[in-house]
Amino acid sequence: MVTEVVQPEVQPVEPVSGESSAETENADNTHMIPKERFDEVNSRMKEYEKQFKAAEKALQEAQEARLKEKEDYKELYEQKMSELSELKPLADQVESYKETMERLLEAQIEEIPEELQTLIPDEMTVKQKIDWIAKNKKLLLKPVGPDIGAGQRGSGASGKGVVLDAEQKEVARMFGYTDEEYIQYLDKEEA
Repeated sequence: MVTEVVQPEVQPVEPVSGESSAETENADNTHMIPKERFDEVNSRMKEYEKQFKAAEKALQEAQEARLKEKEDYKELYEQKMSELSELKPLADQVESYKETMERLLEAQIEEIPEELQTLIPDEMTVKQKIDWIAKNKKLLLKPVGPDIGAGQRGSGASGKGVVLDAEQKEVARMFGYTDEEYIQYLDKEEA
């Protein structure tokens, strides 16, 4: 079975209330844009579209560069943090050395007579002061004379080289003395 499609007939529309065909044609022309104007607007639109695409591309490149820069900063930050973690123990060690050097300087200054302590320059660092004292120590310290045993009683031998015989050792034990104590007792007796 074949179905037939029936198309409605289109009848031409006649102008209403006395319009002429020229007036209808003139009305259609008022809505038409001249080709030159259309080309001008179209070229401007294409120009703006090119500028927009260029600006969009530049923005995208700038964002990519910024992200890359952020990654560089992140990498640099991580690198510096690892260096810092390596240097932290060294800084603590240096601080400990500094405290030790300050205590050493104080001990060396105490050895120097008070009237000579003012000779040490104040503008020097701790290390420079220690070096300065080491170079000038002979001039800063009072000379100490040799120990000649002045004021000691006895033969001066003070038991050096004295050996007790068997009888003297027996006497020392009977009185509860050690050999050294008995030798000192004998030195006092001789004096």
